[in-house]
Amino acid sequence: MSNVVPPRSTFGSAWRGKAPGLVEFNVLLNLFDDPALMVDMHKGQIVSANSQLLKLTAFTHAELVGADYGALVPDLASAKLIPGEEKETLLKRRQREPLSVISHIFALDSNNIWMLIVLTPLVVIQQTQTNEKRQDQLLQALIDLSKLADQPDLASTNTMAMRIGRGLFDANLLCIYQADPLSSRLQKIASWEPGPTPFFPDFLPSLSIIRLDAPYIWLPGKKANADIHRAARIANMYYLASFPLGQENGWQGLLLVGDDHSAPVDNLIPLMEILGDNLVSAYHHHDLLENLNRTVQNDLYSQAIHNTVSEYAQEGIILLKPDLSISQMNPAAELILGYASQEVIGKPVDNVLIGAETISSALKSALQGIPTHNLGNITLHRRSGQSFLAHIQTIPVIPDNTLLNIVVFLSDVSENEQIRVRTQQLEQRAVLGEVTAIFAHEVRNPINNLSTGLQLMSMNLTPEDPNQEVIDRLQHDCSRLTHLMESVLSFSRPMEYKLEPTDLSLLLKRILDRWQPRMSRVNITPFFQAAPELPMVDGDPRALEQVFTNLISNAVQAMTSSGGTLAVKIASVKPPQEQTQVEVTVSDSGAGIPDEIRDHIFEPFVTTNPQGTGLGLAITRRIVTAHKGSINVTSFPGGTMFSVCFPAITGEDVCQQPY
Repeated sequence: MSNVVPPRSTFGSAWRGKAPGLVEFNVLLNLFDDPALMVDMHKGQIVSANSQLLKLTAFTHAELVGADYGALVPDLASAKLIPGEEKETLLKRRQREPLSVISHIFALDSNNIWMLIVLTPLVVIQQTQTNEKRQDQLLQALIDLSKLADQPDLASTNTMAMRIGRGLFDANLLCIYQADPLSSRLQKIASWEPGPTPFFPDFLPSLSIIRLDAPYIWLPGKKANADIHRAARIANMYYLASFPLGQENGWQGLLLVGDDHSAPVDNLIPLMEILGDNLVSAYHHHDLLENLNRTVQNDLYSQAIHNTVSEYAQEGIILLKPDLSISQMNPAAELILGYASQEVIGKPVDNVLIGAETISSALKSALQGIPTHNLGNITLHRRSGQSFLAHIQTIPVIPDNTLLNIVVFLSDVSENEQIRVRTQQLEQRAVLGEVTAIFAHEVRNPINNLSTGLQLMSMNLTPEDPNQEVIDRLQHDCSRLTHLMESVLSFSRPMEYKLEPTDLSLLLKRILDRWQPRMSRVNITPFFQAAPELPMVDGDPRALEQVFTNLISNAVQAMTSSGGTLAVKIASVKPPQEQTQVEVTVSDSGAGIPDEIRDHIFEPFVTTNPQGTGLGLAITRRIVTAHKGSINVTSFPGGTMFSVCFPAITGEDVCQQPY
């Protein structure tokens, strides 16, 4: 076989001059990294084999050349060799177990007589695939490392660190411990432990911080420096590596990597150092961001408080620069002085605070760092020229011994004076109310006596007696005075209401049914409309009945002479950003309320009815206000409409019971 040369007809077309022989093919075969052999398919014999195949099978070149290739790769001999085909087969070896290989078939001529078979051990392919997967893991882990500090919080950072660690270390046990400064121990904050029972304890004793203060890989047979190493030995782990996080004398935590199925990867400690350094940097980054966010948040809170105080303070606040020009003015100061902020910013304060010389002296003291807390009540002038009494304070703002601003606090004392006068008037009215109530109570008894006497006189006279008419007029006046005294007492004394869920639709329908006969006699047509599924209101049924009886009575009185239409409507309304309300409107087609008393219609003793007391609407408004409601009137020639609103009960748990 060593002298066999392929016929020139096979290779002649591809070469100029002498065709290559087996020597040249042997040289080419030995350039392959994988085991390879050349086969003569006509004879089924091995023509040549490279050194890699000889090393793998332990056969010599002389033993293989000329031998049946089926004895070496029996699976290939039993099937037709197809160029380009890859097939798993067994490779025979000297005094060893056959080896699984992947065969790659190549044709060396167009007739498929000379074949090149390259044999790659399956274990090599698997190892190559494992290495490629490992390289991909390392590459992805390194890519993820650059994103570690970009996570939104520490929990996400630790979760991502676990994923990166699995790619870097190819281990099935990972854990991060953080030093607890309060208890001087290590607390587990993140881990990857796929087993049913966690291997890493929740806490490590403080002694572990001292004994694991340097990178260390524990292997079976090596010394156990800490309790966690002894736990690894009991669990039959292949290794357990530790790496301290932070700097010497300032450890922040501990990174642990272990595996109970395989040995550690190459360069484990340098890889742990890469992850540990990035993890510590991420922790520092989050600490800085948290401190910065806390500082910004505190500044925002302080600014919000400052803005709120400045915006809603009833006291005027003017901020001055060291040159006594205005830099800021709050709404209260705008209202007091009559200037808009945009008009006065940058202007000298003397052009705005126009008053006595004492203001200038206080400002000069403020420029020297001396506050003036009380200038007394001085006279200033508004933009309109109107004078008013004001209380002024000047406070210098001096951080780091440098005058930054001067704050001027301005109070309109004239408003307080008005409040004092108003309070005095209310006190006087309260005293008058008490006197009126006592007077009404004392007068009611004599009126009752007069009425009783008139009844006795009427009984002693014959029906035809002309004095009966005089007695009737006197009894009518007594009844009128009695009604007036009862109204005065009702208006002057406080009322106690028993609130309960009330259906206004049923309440109003009952009142209208009661008034139906009287309205028919004076030619008044009632109209009632209620929206469906109206919510209830929280009210006293007796008091609410008095409210709507007064309104309906006034409407009927306004239309008694000419007739008309009385319309009562109920609807649910929802004002913006307010509670749902139940609105009741009572409208009539009467003559309307005169302009001169329209604005005073709810005041006591104001009425358009010569026979009325003038207290009905005053009592009505008091009842509506006590129910946290509101009442308004709209009147014009040819009609009047009263609108009454009450807060609705909107909770699902409200007992829907009728009034």
